[in-house]
Amino acid sequence: MGFNNDDYMQGQLNKQYRDPKESSVKQTLDDEPYDVDETLMQKVTAGDINTLQQFVRDGEVTYAEIVKCYWNQVLKYKEYNAVIALNPDLVKQAEALAYDEANDLMYGMPVLVKDNITTKDLPTTAGAAVLKDYQPEEDAEIIQRLKDKGALILGKANLSEWANFMSTDSSNGYSAIGGQTKNAYGEFDVGGSSSGSSVAAALGMAPVTIGSETSGSIIYPASQNGVVGLKPTLGLVSQHGIIPISETHDTAGPITRTVKDAAALLKAMTEMEETADWDNARLSGLRVGVIGNQAVKAVYRSEDEEVMSCVKEELSDAGAVVSSIDIDEEGFNVNYLNILKYEFNLGVQSYFKSSAFTLDKVLAYNKQNEPDYAPYNQELIRQSIEEKYTDEEMAETIRSNKMIARKALDDAFESVDILVTLSNYATVLYAAAGYPAITLPGYRRSTGEPVGVTFIGKNEQDMQLLEWAYAYEQQLMTRK
Repeated sequence: MGFNNDDYMQGQLNKQYRDPKESSVKQTLDDEPYDVDETLMQKVTAGDINTLQQFVRDGEVTYAEIVKCYWNQVLKYKEYNAVIALNPDLVKQAEALAYDEANDLMYGMPVLVKDNITTKDLPTTAGAAVLKDYQPEEDAEIIQRLKDKGALILGKANLSEWANFMSTDSSNGYSAIGGQTKNAYGEFDVGGSSSGSSVAAALGMAPVTIGSETSGSIIYPASQNGVVGLKPTLGLVSQHGIIPISETHDTAGPITRTVKDAAALLKAMTEMEETADWDNARLSGLRVGVIGNQAVKAVYRSEDEEVMSCVKEELSDAGAVVSSIDIDEEGFNVNYLNILKYEFNLGVQSYFKSSAFTLDKVLAYNKQNEPDYAPYNQELIRQSIEEKYTDEEMAETIRSNKMIARKALDDAFESVDILVTLSNYATVLYAAAGYPAITLPGYRRSTGEPVGVTFIGKNEQDMQLLEWAYAYEQQLMTRK
């Protein structure tokens, strides 16, 4: 787990800020801003979903004015390279909407969508040069569900190319189509692969954004940019219409500024009937297990011990019963890289429903001009093509990984209700198990770099996890 050491971090900072790459196919936002009052724009882009709906209900603003404010906010911060494209029909779509108490909370709300998620009215590129002109004919299932509830697709967010499964030497947040995404808080690692979604949420470019995660791709960039990121229970969110890495691990999820907004977006994406009980969300009596394994502490960075001490204090002050807990070490030894390679190759062909578009085509296209199209190489694409595994071998690896990771977590959950760590330090556990995790903002290192507090919950208890996260969010706000 050496991803977090000084050499890795310095390498990422060099790539992202000292020597950022820009390809010949990078898209630029040449759209014109709308004539919007600056005071109104500040008021709107600072609001959460409930506040925005109240503004519309009270006649202070229209849905069209809301989307114009966010459109302008995207253009205001376009040098962060968080957004690849804007929806040209956005305002027209918003003008057709009117407030009704019966509407879903997401009605009329603009959403930025990671650009590996299919949108029929906008290109879907995965950040890759070979897909610069690809425009799907239908929406991903989660996008259609949002549209059915009246949500508006503001545009497509940048990402680490191919959801960061192109090269082990990649730059977090870089894609040929979107360029290098920059951290919202300064010259810090932006995180990957849902970097654009996280930066956009942090800078108020949309009230809510959608990311996707295979292993840390929501939790890490959300942590790095001081926003809420939810990796749902595997299978809760439909993957239909999302360019895949691994069906065994992939899931889309919300990235927002508040826990309530994450819950509203999750509910709209999934048709969940369960709702959170915000009024009774409490930490009092909650049994919290702070993961104490050396496998986690080995990746602590400067000041992380101090941050975790503050987290324990905050939880205890809220009435939680906090203890250190060691997870079965076997859970940290799960290796699923071969699963990702195996399923990536099959998944891309299945997604495009064509034997004519495979990873072989991607590899060959990039080889035409690798310094331009693949400046950080494409070794994971090549390995996904060349390395061969039998179906039986992979089925057994998947079964074994899930069993080991779930046993490690379930054993821990016999004595605690929730597990806590920082950022994506325990990703291997919940990724292999398919369990939900949420990261919350609230702490920064002395440099100003954000670091998120991450809760890991029990299988299929996403709303309960959100309730506890909300209670902790309120505790942090009270202390501030």
